[in-house]
Amino acid sequence: MTRPAVGLLYNPVSPLLIAQAPDLVEYLGVMPDRLWYDFGPSAPGRRFHRTLGAIDELRRCAEGRLTAGHGIGLSLPSAMPLDEAFVDAVAELAADIGFSWFSEHLSVFITPKGAVPNAQAGLGLPIAYDDEVYGIVADKAARLRQALGCPIALENGAFFTPVPDPDMTEPQFLNRLHAEGRCETLLDLHNLYVNWRNGGETPEAYIAQLDPAAVIEIHLGGGDDFAGFYMDSHSSLTPEPVWETAFAHVAGFPNLRAITYEFQETYYEDLADGLIPELERMHVLAETWTPRRRLAHAG
Repeated sequence: MTRPAVGLLYNPVSPLLIAQAPDLVEYLGVMPDRLWYDFGPSAPGRRFHRTLGAIDELRRCAEGRLTAGHGIGLSLPSAMPLDEAFVDAVAELAADIGFSWFSEHLSVFITPKGAVPNAQAGLGLPIAYDDEVYGIVADKAARLRQALGCPIALENGAFFTPVPDPDMTEPQFLNRLHAEGRCETLLDLHNLYVNWRNGGETPEAYIAQLDPAAVIEIHLGGGDDFAGFYMDSHSSLTPEPVWETAFAHVAGFPNLRAITYEFQETYYEDLADGLIPELERMHVLAETWTPRRRLAHAG
Protein backbone atom coordinates (compact mmCIF):
# COMPACT_ATOMS: atom_id res chain seq x y z
CA MET A 1 0.00 0.00 0.00
CA THR A 2 1.62 3.24 -1.15
CA ARG A 3 -0.91 5.55 0.52
CA PRO A 4 -4.58 5.58 1.60
CA ALA A 5 -7.24 5.79 -1.10
CA VAL A 6 -9.32 8.98 -1.32
CA GLY A 7 -13.06 8.73 -1.75
CA LEU A 8 -16.67 9.33 -0.84
CA LEU A 9 -19.50 7.87 1.15
CA TYR A 10 -21.66 6.89 -1.83
CA ASN A 11 -25.07 8.53 -2.25
CA PRO A 12 -27.47 9.13 -5.18
CA VAL A 13 -25.54 12.16 -6.49
CA SER A 14 -22.09 10.57 -6.22
CA PRO A 15 -22.19 9.48 -9.91
CA LEU A 16 -22.45 13.15 -10.92
CA LEU A 17 -19.34 14.05 -8.93
CA ILE A 18 -17.45 10.97 -10.16
CA ALA A 19 -18.26 11.91 -13.76
CA GLN A 20 -16.75 15.35 -13.18
CA ALA A 21 -13.56 14.14 -11.49
CA PRO A 22 -13.15 10.38 -11.95
CA ASP A 23 -9.45 10.35 -11.09
CA LEU A 24 -10.06 12.05 -7.74
CA VAL A 25 -12.38 9.31 -6.46
CA GLU A 26 -10.46 6.12 -5.70
CA TYR A 27 -12.70 4.65 -3.02
CA LEU A 28 -16.43 4.31 -2.30
CA GLY A 29 -18.01 3.61 1.07
CA VAL A 30 -21.40 1.98 0.44
CA MET A 31 -24.41 2.01 2.78
CA PRO A 32 -26.36 -1.21 2.08
CA ASP A 33 -29.40 0.12 3.98
CA ARG A 34 -29.98 2.65 1.18
CA LEU A 35 -30.02 0.09 -1.62
CA TRP A 36 -33.09 -1.95 -0.69
CA TYR A 37 -36.59 -1.79 0.77
CA ASP A 38 -37.11 -3.72 4.00
CA PHE A 39 -40.64 -5.15 4.19
CA GLY A 40 -40.10 -6.80 7.56
CA PRO A 41 -39.79 -10.37 8.86
CA SER A 42 -43.51 -11.12 8.41
CA ALA A 43 -43.62 -10.07 4.75
CA PRO A 44 -44.54 -12.90 2.34
CA GLY A 45 -41.59 -14.00 0.22
CA ARG A 46 -38.36 -12.07 0.18
CA ARG A 47 -37.95 -9.50 2.98
CA PHE A 48 -35.37 -7.25 1.26
CA HIS A 49 -36.12 -5.94 -2.22
CA ARG A 50 -33.12 -4.38 -3.95
CA THR A 51 -33.40 -1.16 -5.92
CA LEU A 52 -31.86 -2.73 -9.00
CA GLY A 53 -31.25 0.46 -10.98
CA ALA A 54 -29.36 2.03 -8.08
CA ILE A 55 -27.26 -1.09 -7.59
CA ASP A 56 -26.41 -1.30 -11.30
CA GLU A 57 -25.27 2.33 -11.17
CA LEU A 58 -23.20 1.59 -8.06
CA ARG A 59 -21.52 -1.32 -9.87
CA ARG A 60 -20.55 1.02 -12.72
CA CYS A 61 -19.14 3.59 -10.30
CA ALA A 62 -17.33 0.94 -8.25
CA GLU A 63 -15.51 -0.57 -11.22
CA GLY A 64 -11.77 -0.16 -10.72
CA ARG A 65 -12.24 1.42 -7.29
CA LEU A 66 -11.72 0.18 -3.75
CA THR A 67 -15.07 -0.38 -1.98
CA ALA A 68 -16.19 -1.06 1.57
CA GLY A 69 -19.54 -1.22 3.33
CA HIS A 70 -20.76 1.29 5.89
CA GLY A 71 -23.93 0.64 7.87
CA ILE A 72 -26.16 1.93 10.66
CA GLY A 73 -28.90 -0.69 10.56
CA LEU A 74 -27.27 -3.38 12.70
CA SER A 75 -26.90 -1.21 15.81
CA LEU A 76 -24.26 -3.51 17.28
CA PRO A 77 -24.21 -2.06 20.85
CA SER A 78 -27.95 -2.66 21.25
CA ALA A 79 -28.94 -5.43 23.67
CA MET A 80 -31.41 -6.72 21.06
CA PRO A 81 -30.33 -9.88 19.21
CA LEU A 82 -28.47 -9.41 15.96
CA ASP A 83 -30.85 -9.24 13.00
CA GLU A 84 -29.56 -12.32 11.16
CA ALA A 85 -31.71 -11.72 8.07
CA PHE A 86 -30.24 -8.23 7.82
CA VAL A 87 -26.74 -9.68 8.19
CA ASP A 88 -27.45 -12.14 5.37
CA ALA A 89 -28.64 -9.30 3.11
CA VAL A 90 -25.50 -7.29 3.85
CA ALA A 91 -23.34 -10.36 3.18
CA GLU A 92 -25.02 -10.88 -0.18
CA LEU A 93 -24.34 -7.29 -1.22
CA ALA A 94 -20.78 -7.44 0.15
CA ALA A 95 -20.05 -10.44 -2.06
CA ASP A 96 -21.72 -8.79 -5.05
CA ILE A 97 -19.84 -5.47 -4.83
CA GLY A 98 -16.64 -6.84 -3.26
CA PHE A 99 -16.32 -5.04 0.06
CA SER A 100 -12.77 -4.93 1.41
CA TRP A 101 -14.11 -4.23 4.92
CA PHE A 102 -17.39 -3.29 6.57
CA SER A 103 -17.94 -0.59 9.18
CA GLU A 104 -20.72 0.13 11.63
CA HIS A 105 -21.19 2.74 14.35
CA LEU A 106 -20.31 2.48 18.04
CA SER A 107 -23.73 3.96 18.80
CA VAL A 108 -27.29 2.71 19.19
CA PHE A 109 -29.57 3.47 16.24
CA ILE A 110 -32.35 0.89 16.39
CA THR A 111 -35.46 1.56 18.49
CA PRO A 112 -37.18 -1.54 19.96
CA LYS A 113 -40.75 -2.28 18.91
CA GLY A 114 -40.62 0.34 16.14
CA ALA A 115 -43.62 0.86 13.90
CA VAL A 116 -41.58 -0.13 10.84
CA PRO A 117 -38.88 -2.80 10.34
CA ASN A 118 -35.41 -1.73 11.42
CA ALA A 119 -36.83 1.49 12.92
CA GLN A 120 -34.12 4.14 13.35
CA ALA A 121 -33.85 6.46 16.34
CA GLY A 122 -32.98 9.35 14.02
CA LEU A 123 -29.57 9.90 15.60
CA GLY A 124 -26.85 7.82 17.17
CA LEU A 125 -27.37 7.36 20.90
CA PRO A 126 -24.32 6.99 23.19
CA ILE A 127 -23.59 3.74 24.99
CA ALA A 128 -22.24 2.73 28.40
CA TYR A 129 -18.57 1.84 27.95
CA ASP A 130 -18.52 -1.11 30.34
CA ASP A 131 -17.85 -4.84 30.29
CA GLU A 132 -21.48 -5.79 29.62
CA VAL A 133 -21.75 -3.64 26.49
CA TYR A 134 -18.27 -4.69 25.44
CA GLY A 135 -19.37 -8.32 25.46
CA ILE A 136 -22.42 -7.50 23.32
CA VAL A 137 -20.38 -5.57 20.77
CA ALA A 138 -17.50 -8.05 20.66
CA ASP A 139 -19.77 -11.04 20.07
CA LYS A 140 -21.80 -9.30 17.35
CA ALA A 141 -18.68 -8.00 15.61
CA ALA A 142 -17.26 -11.53 15.53
CA ARG A 143 -20.49 -12.89 14.05
CA LEU A 144 -20.57 -10.11 11.45
CA ARG A 145 -16.98 -10.74 10.44
CA GLN A 146 -17.71 -14.45 10.05
CA ALA A 147 -20.77 -13.77 7.88
CA LEU A 148 -19.15 -11.15 5.63
CA GLY A 149 -15.70 -12.70 5.37
CA CYS A 150 -13.94 -9.34 5.67
CA PRO A 151 -12.56 -7.11 8.46
CA ILE A 152 -15.03 -5.13 10.59
CA ALA A 153 -14.50 -1.57 11.83
CA LEU A 154 -16.47 0.55 14.30
CA GLU A 155 -16.89 4.32 14.04
CA ASN A 156 -16.68 6.67 17.00
CA GLY A 157 -19.96 8.44 17.68
CA ALA A 158 -21.12 12.06 17.54
CA PHE A 159 -22.97 13.18 20.67
CA PHE A 160 -24.68 16.23 22.13
CA THR A 161 -23.41 15.79 25.66
CA PRO A 162 -20.51 13.85 27.21
CA VAL A 163 -21.24 10.48 28.84
CA PRO A 164 -20.47 10.90 32.58
CA ASP A 165 -18.10 8.59 34.49
CA PRO A 166 -17.69 5.72 32.02
CA ASP A 167 -15.86 2.56 33.08
CA MET A 168 -13.78 2.96 29.92
CA THR A 169 -13.31 5.88 27.60
CA GLU A 170 -14.44 5.38 24.02
CA PRO A 171 -10.82 5.13 22.77
CA GLN A 172 -10.08 2.51 25.44
CA PHE A 173 -13.18 0.58 24.36
CA LEU A 174 -12.04 0.66 20.72
CA ASN A 175 -8.46 -0.24 21.70
CA ARG A 176 -9.70 -3.32 23.55
CA LEU A 177 -11.75 -4.46 20.55
CA HIS A 178 -8.68 -4.11 18.36
CA ALA A 179 -6.28 -5.76 20.81
CA GLU A 180 -8.58 -8.78 21.16
CA GLY A 181 -8.96 -9.14 17.39
CA ARG A 182 -12.64 -8.22 17.30
CA CYS A 183 -12.57 -5.24 14.94
CA GLU A 184 -10.70 -2.18 13.71
CA THR A 185 -11.51 1.54 14.06
CA LEU A 186 -13.08 3.97 11.64
CA LEU A 187 -12.01 7.32 13.07
CA ASP A 188 -14.47 10.07 12.17
CA LEU A 189 -12.51 13.28 12.69
CA HIS A 190 -15.58 15.46 12.22
CA ASN A 191 -17.35 13.53 15.00
CA LEU A 192 -14.44 14.38 17.30
CA TYR A 193 -14.97 18.04 16.39
CA VAL A 194 -18.73 17.72 17.00
CA ASN A 195 -18.17 16.28 20.46
CA TRP A 196 -15.66 18.98 21.38
CA ARG A 197 -18.07 21.70 20.20
CA ASN A 198 -20.77 20.13 22.37
CA GLY A 199 -18.68 20.12 25.55
CA GLY A 200 -16.55 17.01 25.18
CA GLU A 201 -12.80 16.55 25.14
CA THR A 202 -10.57 17.92 22.42
CA PRO A 203 -9.77 15.83 19.34
CA GLU A 204 -6.13 15.88 20.41
CA ALA A 205 -6.96 14.37 23.81
CA TYR A 206 -9.09 11.66 22.19
CA ILE A 207 -6.48 10.68 19.60
CA ALA A 208 -3.77 10.56 22.26
CA GLN A 209 -5.67 7.68 23.92
CA LEU A 210 -6.34 5.74 20.70
CA ASP A 211 -4.16 2.92 19.40
CA PRO A 212 -3.09 4.27 15.98
CA ALA A 213 -2.65 0.77 14.59
CA ALA A 214 -6.40 0.16 14.90
CA VAL A 215 -7.38 2.92 12.47
CA ILE A 216 -8.08 1.71 8.92
CA GLU A 217 -10.29 4.57 7.68
CA ILE A 218 -10.91 8.20 8.57
CA HIS A 219 -13.97 10.30 7.80
CA LEU A 220 -14.11 13.99 7.00
CA GLY A 221 -17.25 16.08 6.70
CA GLY A 222 -19.04 19.16 7.95
CA GLY A 223 -22.08 20.14 9.98
CA ASP A 224 -24.03 23.13 11.24
CA ASP A 225 -25.40 24.77 14.38
CA PHE A 226 -28.90 24.01 15.61
CA ALA A 227 -30.65 24.94 18.86
CA GLY A 228 -27.39 25.59 20.67
CA PHE A 229 -25.70 22.39 19.50
CA TYR A 230 -23.32 21.60 16.68
CA MET A 231 -24.77 18.88 14.44
CA ASP A 232 -23.08 16.14 12.44
CA SER A 233 -25.44 16.90 9.56
CA HIS A 234 -23.04 16.24 6.64
CA SER A 235 -24.25 19.55 5.27
CA SER A 236 -21.02 21.47 4.64
CA LEU A 237 -17.42 21.19 3.61
CA THR A 238 -14.88 20.04 6.18
CA PRO A 239 -14.19 22.79 8.78
CA GLU A 240 -10.63 24.06 8.99
CA PRO A 241 -10.04 22.71 12.55
CA VAL A 242 -10.89 19.21 11.28
CA TRP A 243 -8.39 19.61 8.44
CA GLU A 244 -5.77 20.69 10.97
CA THR A 245 -6.40 17.54 13.02
CA ALA A 246 -6.21 15.39 9.89
CA PHE A 247 -2.90 16.82 8.70
CA ALA A 248 -1.44 16.58 12.22
CA HIS A 249 -2.27 12.89 12.65
CA VAL A 250 -2.82 11.05 9.37
CA ALA A 251 0.79 9.89 9.14
CA GLY A 252 0.50 8.34 12.58
CA PHE A 253 -2.00 5.68 11.46
CA PRO A 254 0.17 2.92 9.95
CA ASN A 255 -2.74 0.78 8.70
CA LEU A 256 -4.86 3.56 7.19
CA ARG A 257 -6.53 2.41 3.96
CA ALA A 258 -9.02 5.16 3.08
CA ILE A 259 -9.84 8.83 3.62
CA THR A 260 -13.55 9.46 3.08
CA TYR A 261 -15.64 12.61 2.70
CA GLU A 262 -19.30 12.41 3.74
CA PHE A 263 -22.08 14.71 2.55
CA GLN A 264 -25.85 14.41 2.26
CA GLU A 265 -27.13 14.50 -1.30
CA THR A 266 -29.77 17.09 -0.35
CA TYR A 267 -26.95 19.64 0.07
CA TYR A 268 -25.29 18.84 -3.27
CA GLU A 269 -26.23 22.10 -5.01
CA ASP A 270 -24.97 24.16 -2.07
CA LEU A 271 -21.68 22.23 -1.95
CA ALA A 272 -21.11 21.60 -5.66
CA ASP A 273 -18.49 24.33 -6.23
CA GLY A 274 -16.40 23.12 -3.29
CA LEU A 275 -16.49 19.35 -3.76
CA ILE A 276 -13.68 19.00 -6.28
CA PRO A 277 -11.35 21.27 -4.24
CA GLU A 278 -12.30 19.15 -1.20
CA LEU A 279 -11.22 15.98 -3.01
CA GLU A 280 -8.04 17.64 -4.23
CA ARG A 281 -7.13 18.63 -0.68
CA MET A 282 -7.84 15.06 0.46
CA HIS A 283 -5.27 13.85 -2.09
CA VAL A 284 -2.73 16.27 -0.63
CA LEU A 285 -3.56 14.84 2.79
CA ALA A 286 -3.14 11.27 1.55
CA GLU A 287 0.31 12.10 0.17
CA THR A 288 1.46 13.10 3.68
CA TRP A 289 0.96 9.51 4.89
CA THR A 290 4.39 7.95 5.34
CA PRO A 291 3.43 6.38 7.83
CA ARG A 292 5.22 7.04 11.06
CA ARG A 293 4.51 4.79 14.03
CA ARG A 294 3.77 6.11 17.47
CA LEU A 295 5.74 4.13 20.02
CA ALA A 296 3.10 4.10 22.75
CA HIS A 297 -0.50 5.01 23.39
CA ALA A 298 -2.63 5.53 26.47
CA GLY A 299 -5.14 2.70 25.82
